[in-house]
Amino acid sequence: MRELLTPRMLGAHLVGLVCVLVAGGLGVWQYEAWQQHRDDERVDLTQGEPVALADVLGPDDGFPAARVGQPVEISGTWLPDATVFVADRRHEGVDGYWVVTPITSGAADQPAVPVVRGWVEDPADAPAPPSGAGEVTGWLQPPEGTGATDEDPTDDVFPQLRVADLVQRVDGDLYGAYAVAEDGIDGLPAGDLEELPEPSSTTALKNILYAIEWWVFGAFAGFIWWRFVRESRAPALAEHPVPSST
Repeated sequence: MRELLTPRMLGAHLVGLVCVLVAGGLGVWQYEAWQQHRDDERVDLTQGEPVALADVLGPDDGFPAARVGQPVEISGTWLPDATVFVADRRHEGVDGYWVVTPITSGAADQPAVPVVRGWVEDPADAPAPPSGAGEVTGWLQPPEGTGATDEDPTDDVFPQLRVADLVQRVDGDLYGAYAVAEDGIDGLPAGDLEELPEPSSTTALKNILYAIEWWVFGAFAGFIWWRFVRESRAPALAEHPVPSST
């Protein structure tokens, strides 16, 4: 029995090994992503010292998941004409609106960050938005994506704070984030972080389910590989039986 490992069997060995390794590696990757989500959820940055926005996020960067709630300092120019209101926000048990005005990070032509200036029960009662140079310290938040539909896209009331909805109102770029001012601006009660929409738990759940799925696939590929090798060796063993040692 000299040539039991034929080219066909060698190819099957390699394909099976690659499938198992790839599936195992992808499973580990998804598991680590799930673990990272869990670690991020355990971190509360809201009580930390504020840092410059540029130290956390660039104008073209995706939102860093580990920085949710990070206090940041923004110095720039207010864009009062882009002020909007976000509906269904409560303050001390009363339904109302967030008052949102973007502020640039630096000069007037630099990218801007939407800032929740505070809360108001009726948009008609909101004070005039600030203009000119300004400074804000606020909690950094990722854009919302609740899936709510804007029933009237022509007004200044939004159902959620989605940066993409503000693009048409700003003559310039927007950061992929917004900030909730720690102290209400212009006498407004501060926006309450407890009134933020609950973060989706499905992303982390999908990661662990994908990990399990990849590992099951790897186990299945390993089983098929074993069956193929076993069945391929059977005719060769029948033709060239292994001599008995006795």
